[in-house]
Amino acid sequence: MIGKIPARVALPGLAFLAACGGFKSTWPTVAATSPQTVSVAVGCMADQAKQLGYDVRVVDHKRGVEATRNDTSDTRFVNEFRRFDVISATAKPDNGGTKIEVQAGTRSHYQTRRGTTPTDEPASDAAKKDAQSIVSSCGGGS
Repeated sequence: MIGKIPARVALPGLAFLAACGGFKSTWPTVAATSPQTVSVAVGCMADQAKQLGYDVRVVDHKRGVEATRNDTSDTRFVNEFRRFDVISATAKPDNGGTKIEVQAGTRSHYQTRRGTTPTDEPASDAAKKDAQSIVSSCGGGS
């Protein structure tokens, strides 16, 4: 039966894939509209993330910012486990201003003999608060 998947296999398989989607799709997003240009809004978001202690890894002045900050609150097996907060901020033109969206998340990495296994977790309270702070500083209200 090449090319066709029996229904008894397809339905459980789809449920499994949906369950394995991780938390990234449910990481909260905070949005606002800024009167600034996209480039200025992106610069503002990068500066705010740095002030909050994030390591800004990507700054694309036409699209957005990606930043991470180590979470040192969990010290189990220090060499094998690492958790960090993630800020993913985007900006796009919107009716003479700029729409900014900041997504907060938390990710962990487990180091094993096979290598690193990244796992998306629900966003920490600190990451959520930081996302709101960035939006408030760079865009105002939603």
